[in-house]
Amino acid sequence: MDPQDLAHGGEVYALARRLGIAPENLLDFSSNANIFARPITESLLREARPPFEHYPDSACTELVRAISEHEGVEPERILPGNGAADLIWLAVQALAPRKALCIGPIFSEFVKAFKAFNIPFDIIATSPDKEFKPGTEERERIWESDADLVVLCTPNNPAAVTYDDPRGILAMLRAPRLIIDNSYREFLYGTSAYEANHYKAYLPYVRPGVSLFTLHSFTKFFCCPGIRLGYIMGDRLQLARMAKRRSAWNIGSQAQHMGKVFLDNLEDYRATLPELRGALADLARQLRRLDTMRSNHIFEGPGFLCCGLAGNRDAGQVTDKALRTRLLVRNCDTIPGMPPGFIRVRTRSNEDNALLVGFLATI
Repeated sequence: MDPQDLAHGGEVYALARRLGIAPENLLDFSSNANIFARPITESLLREARPPFEHYPDSACTELVRAISEHEGVEPERILPGNGAADLIWLAVQALAPRKALCIGPIFSEFVKAFKAFNIPFDIIATSPDKEFKPGTEERERIWESDADLVVLCTPNNPAAVTYDDPRGILAMLRAPRLIIDNSYREFLYGTSAYEANHYKAYLPYVRPGVSLFTLHSFTKFFCCPGIRLGYIMGDRLQLARMAKRRSAWNIGSQAQHMGKVFLDNLEDYRATLPELRGALADLARQLRRLDTMRSNHIFEGPGFLCCGLAGNRDAGQVTDKALRTRLLVRNCDTIPGMPPGFIRVRTRSNEDNALLVGFLATI
């Protein structure tokens, strides 16, 4: 199998087949799902009774109503999809930009979609030496771009940067369409950045005439990668056009049902954040002590760490070696806009984290 086919984190099944072992025998640090929310999701799935005797509701009426209440946005501005990746391809196809601009790093599905639909694109890469925030040179390139679609991610995956005050970067964007990937926003709950990074919060700062869309995923915060569910918010007319391009019943009844259940239990999930943040900070402290890591290039994301390797170590070789010890870490060399020599890891239990730290100390 081509390594690019395994570019995403969490490709547990394919990698387990490669090693000839059961998936549960791999310790996955490559997925960004909130491991501390897993017991909640397991319990809710055991109790769930999703309908099965009819075709799914193609309009996702109850799910859209629940998302609308959660986001404080009219239902007409919400379009669910079979995961964020599904919505990326749908949006790129429907918006059909003449040229796209990505403020990197950026989720690889955007680039895949641009290539598939023969859409020219540029990536403006940001530097880890500036905490992956656009500097003067990057801002000038953004301002001068002739792209008619701009894509950026906040909180960023894997660079971990969050635009706490997005007014400055929004003022630089002159393209008529803008997609902001907010897939990790819910991890920010309880901080000022949570309120700043929201569809309604962006609107006053977007230049006149710009159509804004925000992308959201259930996967990470609710720890449900196997339940493909996400949604996009934005212009009513544009979303209506996107909806007409979807295949019938592309969101199953179980996903619709569980999405509503997850939102009904949102406070329980939010209660996991202190433990998650504590474990993440502790893991970051341990990694900064290792000679094999660049201590000034360990960035704390909303639920993961973006880690620079010391001594010009090759990220692909490190991830391959980790796999041989049955640890999955994310090779960031396959993420568009990332500099070489970075890996991404999520935090798990203290016992699991100790295995990861022990491995990284030996490379």
